[in-house]
Amino acid sequence: MNIFETLSKYADRQEENFLTESFVYLLNEMLLRETETAKKLLVDICGDSTANWFEDFKVSISAQSSLGEGRPDIFISTSNSLAVIEVKHDSKLGKQQLEGYCKDLEKEEKENKQLVLLTRSRHSIKETELDRTKFQHVCWYEISGWLSEININNEIVDYLIYQFINFLRSKGMTMEKVKSEISEGVPAMFHFVNMIESAILEALPEIKPRINTARDNIGFYLNHNNKNTWIGLYLSESPNLYFEHQGKKEKLVKIFSLIDACFFSLSAGEQLEKMIEFISASYQAYLEFTAK
Repeated sequence: MNIFETLSKYADRQEENFLTESFVYLLNEMLLRETETAKKLLVDICGDSTANWFEDFKVSISAQSSLGEGRPDIFISTSNSLAVIEVKHDSKLGKQQLEGYCKDLEKEEKENKQLVLLTRSRHSIKETELDRTKFQHVCWYEISGWLSEININNEIVDYLIYQFINFLRSKGMTMEKVKSEISEGVPAMFHFVNMIESAILEALPEIKPRINTARDNIGFYLNHNNKNTWIGLYLSESPNLYFEHQGKKEKLVKIFSLIDACFFSLSAGEQLEKMIEFISASYQAYLEFTAK
């Protein structure tokens, strides 16, 4: 279970605000428990020109404060420096929004000032005519990458970073490099899904499976009009085949480890037989589970 995903369900129509508050919370926890690491991350976010801003100063990070007539999402300040960050989730920049923040920031009495735009991709920069030298543009996939590379000693911060990265991943805001293996991987996945369906039809001839695909999984529902019983695999995990049934109070989960079974070293026919055996045994366990 992901704490950020779970809590975000209660932020109805406030996804961008929740994302902002979550990020601010993470940064403040890092400042408290991993201070030097947090300050290095702030330099990455705010740009090389801010390299000396946070060294010997107490840093304050807050969300949704006023700046002139505007209200940028995040404020990072010290006694003599101020960086404001405009966060974008799925919404676009407002007309002249960055330009307005830039003018208001110039009026601030702080010695050092920086404007930062945080978005999904570089494409968002097309939505402003502000001179590129007047703001720092950062993407969420860069945030995810920086967080992934950090070496953390504090268990709480390590846990929060892990949860936040997975939260970003669930929102499609992290990117993993696509390598050349995809040329073989996509056809292999197609063949594997076909094998799952064939195994279901062979093991359970009375069943008419219905394929389902999601962001992180692919598989089949066993009851055409019911999503309670499912066979498939999770795309972000090690190669395992899952049989899952969600009961009224408990969940039945059976796992077939393809690695432990040396599945990929078997012939096609042997692979199919192994899969049929797993599905048959899992379905029998399902019948016993639902008969309780």
